[in-house]
Amino acid sequence: MIKTFPIFLFFIILSCAKNFDKLNIMEVSPPSTAKIEGKHAIFISKKNFNQINQIKSESCESWALKLNFEKPIKKSIENLVNNMFKDFEIVDQKLEKEKIEGDGFVSQVSFYDFNGNSKFKTVRNTGMYQISLDIKIEVSNSSKRVTNDISSSMNWEKNIFLNCNLQSGAVKSGQKALENLIERIYETTYESVSQLKR
Repeated sequence: MIKTFPIFLFFIILSCAKNFDKLNIMEVSPPSTAKIEGKHAIFISKKNFNQINQIKSESCESWALKLNFEKPIKKSIENLVNNMFKDFEIVDQKLEKEKIEGDGFVSQVSFYDFNGNSKFKTVRNTGMYQISLDIKIEVSNSSKRVTNDISSSMNWEKNIFLNCNLQSGAVKSGQKALENLIERIYETTYESVSQLKR
C-alpha cells in the first residue's frame, strides 16, 4: 500500500495539471479568390511578428497566456498568394522601381510590419480581452505605389468565476481575428493591383 501511494499521488497531480500548449493559433485557409493575371513579385518580410501583451489582471489564469502568430500569419499569407496569383516569384527584399519593370513584373506586392496587441483586464466580475492584428501592404510598379494599413480586432469576455480560461478565449478570438485579417488582405491586395492597372 505504501509503495503504490506515490504512484497514485503522481497520477492525481498529472491529471490536475493543465496543458496550455494545446491551444494554439493555426494557419487559415484562403478565401475563394479570383486569379490575378501577369507576373508579380511577392515580398513577405522575414522580420519577427511583434506581439505586445498588456495583462492588467491575474484572473482567468492570465499568467499562462501564450500566443504565437509568427508562423500562422505568414503561412496563411503564403497560402493566399498561391491562390491569388497565376504567376509570381517570391523575392527576399523590396525591389527598386527600375528592377520591377526590368524583370518583367506587373507589380510588386509587399507584406510587412506584422504586429499584434492584446489587452486583458477585469471589470467587476468580468474578464475582458481584446486582440488586434496589424499589417502593411504595399503594391507598386515602375510608376505607382499603393500602401494600406490593414487591421483586424476581436473581443472576448467571460465571468471570472465561470471556468474563465484566458488562453482558450484568446485563441478563439485570435483565430477569428486572423481569419478576418486574411480576408481583408485579399480584398485590399486585389483592389490595389487593379488600381495599378488603370
